[in-house]
Amino acid sequence: MSGKHPAIVPAIMLCALLSISWLDPYRDAVSSGNEEFSQKKYNNAKRYYEKAEKYAPGEDEKKKLAFNAADADYMLEDADNALTGYQRAVQSDDRDVQKKAFFNAGNVYLKQKNYREAINAYMNALKIDPGYERAKKNIEYVLKHMSQDNKDKKNNKDKKDNGKDKDKSGQDDNKQDRKQSNRQGDKNNRGENSMSREQVKNILRSLQQSPVRRQKGSGDEKRKLEKYW
Repeated sequence: MSGKHPAIVPAIMLCALLSISWLDPYRDAVSSGNEEFSQKKYNNAKRYYEKAEKYAPGEDEKKKLAFNAADADYMLEDADNALTGYQRAVQSDDRDVQKKAFFNAGNVYLKQKNYREAINAYMNALKIDPGYERAKKNIEYVLKHMSQDNKDKKNNKDKKDNGKDKDKSGQDDNKQDRKQSNRQGDKNNRGENSMSREQVKNILRSLQQSPVRRQKGSGDEKRKLEKYW
């Protein structure tokens, strides 16, 4: 009996060493965060990603974690923190993370109806991956809604103009000044998210050179976040 102990001890030590090597607090925390995210517990997910950052083996892993945390912020409708996270993730050495961070940042801008910045973000994603179809689809979506918004504004303006009594006269200078100021304000609002005709042409030309392959049921691409994990 006693002669078997020397063989058992090394085996036990080997098992113990293997068990220790399996322990990875960084990956464990990331996995837990992902699990919480999948269950729509976004605040819990963020806490796990923050915990994982303490054990991250390097700066690039921290930038990737910023991407995950930004997704949680997006779902929590915290646009500012989401954009901050995606901007940090863009600095990752991983080109796939960069591409997806630009795409998700575009989605944040899209929710804010900041169409110019949304298109810029999607175009940056396409610079990394010219065949990135989700970015192309979202650009098409943005251009369509920009056009529709401009039509709606024009129709609303026409309705207001038609509803006025054009026979009235004797408006004082203050009313004229207010009217002119309102027109200038409308012009500025349109310009904030509008793009030049040449910019739109260039985008459309790029999309025509690499057309998007349509698939049934893909109309809601704009609402989907990219994920790193």
